[in-house]
Amino acid sequence: MRTVKEKGIFSFLLAFFILIGMLAGSCQTNIKAHAADDFRLWRQNDERWGSYAIGGSTVRSSGCYITSIAMAAVASGAKDTESFDPGVFAKTLNDLKAFNQWGGLSAWASVNKAIPEVSIATANLSFKSDTQSGKASEIKEYLDKGLYVICNVGGHWVYIDGIIGDDVYMADPAKDEILMFEAYDNKNITVFQAIKGKNPYSGFTPLKIAEKDSTASAVASSVTTASAALTTTAPKVQTTVKTTVTTTKAQTTPRLAVTTVTYKVGEYYCSDTVPVKVWADAKTQKETIASLKYGNVVKVLSVSGTLGEVNIDGRSGCVELTKLKYAGEPEKHEAGDVNNDGSFDTYDLALINEYLNSLGKLPDGISVLTSSEIAAADISGDGIVDNNDVLLYLMLICN
Repeated sequence: MRTVKEKGIFSFLLAFFILIGMLAGSCQTNIKAHAADDFRLWRQNDERWGSYAIGGSTVRSSGCYITSIAMAAVASGAKDTESFDPGVFAKTLNDLKAFNQWGGLSAWASVNKAIPEVSIATANLSFKSDTQSGKASEIKEYLDKGLYVICNVGGHWVYIDGIIGDDVYMADPAKDEILMFEAYDNKNITVFQAIKGKNPYSGFTPLKIAEKDSTASAVASSVTTASAALTTTAPKVQTTVKTTVTTTKAQTTPRLAVTTVTYKVGEYYCSDTVPVKVWADAKTQKETIASLKYGNVVKVLSVSGTLGEVNIDGRSGCVELTKLKYAGEPEKHEAGDVNNDGSFDTYDLALINEYLNSLGKLPDGISVLTSSEIAAADISGDGIVDNNDVLLYLMLICN
């Protein structure tokens, strides 16, 4: 629902690792614990399995594809990280004689033989679009179908964790970057595959935070691991639309009654990749004062039919509410749980970072977070979301 357009010193995982390098050794203990719990930190050159032979190669040299598939297997619930990892997967495939001399799979069907709950749902799919936005939309189409996606970024495969706006978040078997289009040149991102898992894809997989000491336990005591991390799925509109069927003796064909949707004042967001224009005048629709992009949130001050009044940069405008989604009534979030999924993790940190990156880029009146999410992002409780909240979050995760 949100977008991250550029790198910065507070860019999610990058900032996470920079600060870890500066903090005390207790932080490093937690990183090791995370590596055992979070499949997205699996790397093909891991000393535990990097030298393992696959065909005529090794996992370190040619294991990006099977590592990405292994990630999808865990994300779908087909496997767990306690008994499964890329090394176990490689050994199983080796026993099936699945690899060719270059370390690639001779047949994709071997994945299903090794993990019956997982199968390659498509052949390699070439992107139809040549833009980042278009490619993100194509990947999202398959994620929305409940399939998992791995993407080739120039001869190398990565697992797609989720999409926010035009940004594609990945787990890369070779590096720590998480934004695919920042880590790799768009022109080299040409092919992807869809994978069917045990359970359908339902969003980002939450990061598990290990409880290593009393401080971490205090932070984690109010945390439960949820099945989806980010609120990329549209909230349900709280307006009930009833459809009735009436018949008469002379009419045997059912007739649908006219349905009416009542719109209300509150926050709405753009759920379509097609921008929604904010007009200065609803009648003439000649002057556009703003354009709402995918994931943008706007507050509707009053409603007239299907038109909503908004205020952008101090100017009154109107927007067609049939093209937006109602964000629901404001909810109380726990401080730090920005996406309100019950988890206190680095995906919330990503949302805070996105909000900070959007400041100054979006006009006043348009946001990437709802008011409830912004309140939750204010971890310090000083009424302002800023870099201090990012640092507080990083310190809480490390302790």
